[in-house]
Amino acid sequence: MEQSPIPKVDGSRDRAFWLAHGGVGLVWSNPNASDSVMIMHALLQPDFHLLLDIAARFGFSRLKNEWAVLRDGVERTALPEGQQELRHATPIVERCLKHMEQAIQ
Repeated sequence: MEQSPIPKVDGSRDRAFWLAHGGVGLVWSNPNASDSVMIMHALLQPDFHLLLDIAARFGFSRLKNEWAVLRDGVERTALPEGQQELRHATPIVERCLKHMEQAIQ
């Protein structure tokens, strides 16, 4: 039987990947947060190397899609702290995504 290159995921979270990247540090309040939640929190605290690892592990399109969902969701809310986090993260994330997209092409 051929083994998948992606380790078995507990529920909807790739525990091995996140453990290698600081464990629950991104979402300390929910140790069972899904990959989507973990990715969105990583996007709000952007670090190029972590975002690059996320793109390599989960796919560049998923990273871009999670960013679009996050951005749209925060923009529709009236929560000032979310808006502030998004304003801070946007130029960094956009630059990271642009560099990754250029490298793919």
